[in-house]
Amino acid sequence: MEGKGFVLGGLLLFSIAAISTAQNRPKGSPKLFVFGDSYLDTGNWPQNVRGPWKEPFGITFPGKPNGRASDGRVLADHIASFLGIESPTPYQLRITSKNTQQGLNFALGGSGVFPAWQNDTLTVQIDQFEQLLKENVYSRQFDLEYSSSVALVSSGPNDYSFYSAAKKGSKDGLPAFTEGLVNQLAADLQRINRLGVKKVVVATLPVIGCLPIHTIPPNSYQNCDEESNKNARIHNQLLLKAVEKLNADDGNRSTFVVLDLYNAMVSAIDQFRKGAANTEYKNPLQPCCSKNVEFICSAEGVCPNPKSSFFFDLAHPSDNGWNAIFSFLQCSLNKDLRV
Repeated sequence: MEGKGFVLGGLLLFSIAAISTAQNRPKGSPKLFVFGDSYLDTGNWPQNVRGPWKEPFGITFPGKPNGRASDGRVLADHIASFLGIESPTPYQLRITSKNTQQGLNFALGGSGVFPAWQNDTLTVQIDQFEQLLKENVYSRQFDLEYSSSVALVSSGPNDYSFYSAAKKGSKDGLPAFTEGLVNQLAADLQRINRLGVKKVVVATLPVIGCLPIHTIPPNSYQNCDEESNKNARIHNQLLLKAVEKLNADDGNRSTFVVLDLYNAMVSAIDQFRKGAANTEYKNPLQPCCSKNVEFICSAEGVCPNPKSSFFFDLAHPSDNGWNAIFSFLQCSLNKDLRV
């Protein structure tokens, strides 16, 4: 994620055997459709501008920039691996890749539920998906319903970042903005389901106040911004209620699933902090990247060992950080996302 304010953005290993299995799954295997921001974007960010397609992104995996806002994998990669498939091809690369059998990733860094740091919104991303259905790239009956399709959605932090910047930090009108944002997000989730996707998974806001953008000096990366975390919890509570209503209206308690990214990140940070006292791990609130230009990491500011950091830059977990976060999400996924 980009912009100041509410900025965005385990030990799961991607084995050769798992990748081979994913490549050989039948056409009826799960398909994953991804919508949201830089916590999910795997390559839709424009390649001709500064950001995830430039160094130092991707230095841990795959060893070069590949459009992910991290030194390695992001949340979408972990969910795809959990489902036993390859990470879906980014929408912008679908023509050159010609691989859409695992689904597609429409997520774009900097985007929001509403127009934010990018003009792209969830609505635009869902429009792109709907157009592919109209073009018969996917069959609603076979590819979506028969194939146990899953949608993964993570959006909202950039909306708050953009709102905070527009209001110059003022909290006036924030409750009404939060309510409107969650209502629109719920409408987007329902629309994805009505287009034929059987299971819709939406992530809560992360623990925004603990992102390095909020813990930089004078906090010296020691303390989280509790006001930002409080606002994130309010958003998440409203989201939980909205999803409960969607399931009630649908008549199926498991169609819409909430992925508790907030508490998974809290647990992962606590685990990382305890380990930092006895290992080479750093203070988890201090990012690997110490030099940022307009909130984007510069290559000359990268720490010697990104694997020792929980956050890669001011807003995004490192490859190691996402591993830790996913380890705390896996239990609920085993219960809610077996398709």
